[in-house]
Amino acid sequence: MEWLQALLAGIIQGVTEFLPVSSSGHLVIFHTLFGEGENANLSFTVFLHLATLLSVVICFHKDIWALIRELFTLIANIFRGKPNPKTPERRFLLMVIIATIPAILVGALVKLLEIDGILENIFVVAVMLIVTSAFMFLSDRINKGSYTEKDAPAKSTLTVGILQTVAILPGLSRSGSTIFGGLLSGLTKEFAVRFAFILSIPAILGAAIVELSGIIKTGNVDIDPFIWLIGFVAATVCGILSIKFIKMLIKSNKFYIFGFYCLLASAFAFLVGFGIIHT
Repeated sequence: MEWLQALLAGIIQGVTEFLPVSSSGHLVIFHTLFGEGENANLSFTVFLHLATLLSVVICFHKDIWALIRELFTLIANIFRGKPNPKTPERRFLLMVIIATIPAILVGALVKLLEIDGILENIFVVAVMLIVTSAFMFLSDRINKGSYTEKDAPAKSTLTVGILQTVAILPGLSRSGSTIFGGLLSGLTKEFAVRFAFILSIPAILGAAIVELSGIIKTGNVDIDPFIWLIGFVAATVCGILSIKFIKMLIKSNKFYIFGFYCLLASAFAFLVGFGIIHT
C-alpha cells in the first residue's frame, strides 16, 4: 500500500465512520475499486477503526469518564447489596450496555455461521446505501423528541440497539441508523447524537478485537510504520471533525444532504460492482 492510498483510506474511515454514510460501505468500494479484493489490508482497516475510536474518546471524554466511574460504582453496589440508584449516569450506562447486547449476539452469530463474506459484497453495499438514504430523509421529518438519559423509556434503548445491530450490513450506516433510531423513539436530537457516538465505542472496539484475533491466527500482518501512521492520523483528525460537524448539523433539519449523497454513492457502487468504473 502506498502512502497516498493510506491517506485516502484514513480520510474515508474518519469521515464516514461518523457521518451517516457508512464507513464499511465506503471501504468496500475503495478496496474493490483498487482491485485489492475482499478482506484486503484487514489489519490496516482494524488499525483505522482504532483511530476513529480515539476520535470518540477525545470528543466525549467527559461522558466516557463519567460512565467509567459509574460502572465501577455499579459493580461496587452489586457486591455490597445496595439498592440501585436511578441517577442519569446509571441510566445512561445501562442504556449503553443493553443497546450493545443485540449487536454482540448477531456479530457472534455471523462469525459462527461463517457468513461474514456478505460484509464485503459491493452489491449489498449499494442496496444498503439506499436504505441509509431513506433513514436520512425520514430523520428530518420526525417530530422533536424530549427524552434524555434522565427519562428515556426502555423502548428507546431497544430501538437504537436493534438498528445498530442491523447496521452490521455494509452500506447501512451505524451512526445514521442509531441516530435515526434515537430520533424515532423520542430522544432529543442532542442526546440521540451523543448516545449514538458513545454507543460506537463498544461496537468499534468489539469489531477490532474480533478481527485482530483472526489476523493474529493467520499472521496476515504487513506493517509499514510510516504508512500506517499517515492513515491513523488522517482517520483520527477527520473523525473529530466529522463528530463536530454532526453535532452542529443536528441543530437543523439538513440530514437530507446525506440522503442525496448516499443515493449517489449507491449508484457509484453499482457501477463499480458491474465493472463499468474501474482503475
